[in-house]
Amino acid sequence: MTTIRITGGFCLLPTPTGHRAERCDIEIVDGEIVEVRAAGGVASTDVDEIIDARDLLVTPGLVNAHTHSPDNLVRGTAPNLPLELWSLSSAVGREGRTPREVQVSALLGAIEMLRTGTTTVLDHIRFSPDLDPAGLEAVASAYREIGIRAVIAPVVADRPVIDTLPFEAEELPPSTQEAYGRTALMPAAEQIAIVERFVRAWHGRDGRISVAIGPSGPQRCSDELLERAGELSRRCEIAFHSHVLETRAQQVMAQRLYGCSMIVHLHRLGVLSPRASLVHVIWAEPADFDLIARAGAAVIHNPVSNAKLGSGVCRVPELLARGVTIGLGTDSVCCNDSNNLLETAKWAALLHSLHARAPESWVGPEQALVAATRGGARAIGLGDRVGSIAPGFAADLTFFRLRSPAFAPLNDAVRQLVQSENGSGVEMTMVAGRIVMRQGRCLAIDEDALWAEASELAARRLRANAGIYDAASRLAEPIRRMYRRIGVLDPERQT
Repeated sequence: MTTIRITGGFCLLPTPTGHRAERCDIEIVDGEIVEVRAAGGVASTDVDEIIDARDLLVTPGLVNAHTHSPDNLVRGTAPNLPLELWSLSSAVGREGRTPREVQVSALLGAIEMLRTGTTTVLDHIRFSPDLDPAGLEAVASAYREIGIRAVIAPVVADRPVIDTLPFEAEELPPSTQEAYGRTALMPAAEQIAIVERFVRAWHGRDGRISVAIGPSGPQRCSDELLERAGELSRRCEIAFHSHVLETRAQQVMAQRLYGCSMIVHLHRLGVLSPRASLVHVIWAEPADFDLIARAGAAVIHNPVSNAKLGSGVCRVPELLARGVTIGLGTDSVCCNDSNNLLETAKWAALLHSLHARAPESWVGPEQALVAATRGGARAIGLGDRVGSIAPGFAADLTFFRLRSPAFAPLNDAVRQLVQSENGSGVEMTMVAGRIVMRQGRCLAIDEDALWAEASELAARRLRANAGIYDAASRLAEPIRRMYRRIGVLDPERQT
């Protein structure tokens, strides 16, 4: 049994609607918080280690509830364009990856997250063209090695790309159809079988690694695949995580495929539940919000990537008014250029003030911090384990230096954390009672060696995939023709 005592920290403790800041001592036994008491109170046991936190703000570790780690090796290569055009280059960068490239890519993101206060990540991990068991193992091994808590959601999809966008025949000449490809993807049953084997091998490993099922998006999945994914989620009690209604094109595609909203279709298939986390949910209607709320599903808000791609703005205040759980995600570094959840939390706190006229309906720093911690934890199936400094929760904690620009002077800890701190004040991060990052360095890996290897691997992959980039670029004009028809980038048509 290992016991740790954190003494005198200025701690953000949970309240029914947010947080309160108090000087506290925290007792940790075998990675779990067993007691939180006023600083200087009577200690009940001897301890193995004491952490003096008098000059530190102690917060729940942040929860990044949506990212894609394979994109870390192609950071900065995708242009500022709408999603469907952006994907032409971002997807090509992931082609042909080796398991080591996948592992290094995951480690890169984990370093950035741990340095900026994130202790839990949901990795919506995608491989082309089919699932790669070796790649899944590589991602899980990376997170196990570096010490972060992770939920790994393998992406499943079984519709060819050409069939997932609302093209008309004249917008996609036969000469370009081959580039999109109609190659049959792996059957639904085989994809689910791969994920289920991964669940059995890794779900619950070391108490830090969990597995979810991650349909790419309803328009990219047959109903059979969605139903099988929902059944796996129920049977194995794992999270169901999917992009939903991120773009105008997806809204149009839903009507073409189903004759109704994607949310309505998911409801009819029976996959909306408290295990479901729906990512983006920009092009939804109020009736969709009601269905999400009644199902107990959560929404993952990605304001930075939505802005870069011009996708629109998720109506978070309306969802919160219905009691929907909101988590936050950085999304891919190719459509955000950062894995820093503090940056995303600031966007979430401020963005909606532009759209909601009544100040009382603005999101603000308190609700943004809830979304960045226990909201995200609930959304990805860890709500009873992480996201709060309270007995029974894992000791996943972030320590910020109070003697730093964001907190000098200290007047409102929550407001200054969300709207002033950028990660530069993080002193250390702790996961399951283990310090995994201190003073800007991850302790379990050789960062310098990783930087060098990542640069070499990335350069080699860009050279190897140059021809694929050229082929993908020829597909841009058909997408632009489709955009013109459906009104993409027309602000009058965005929700």
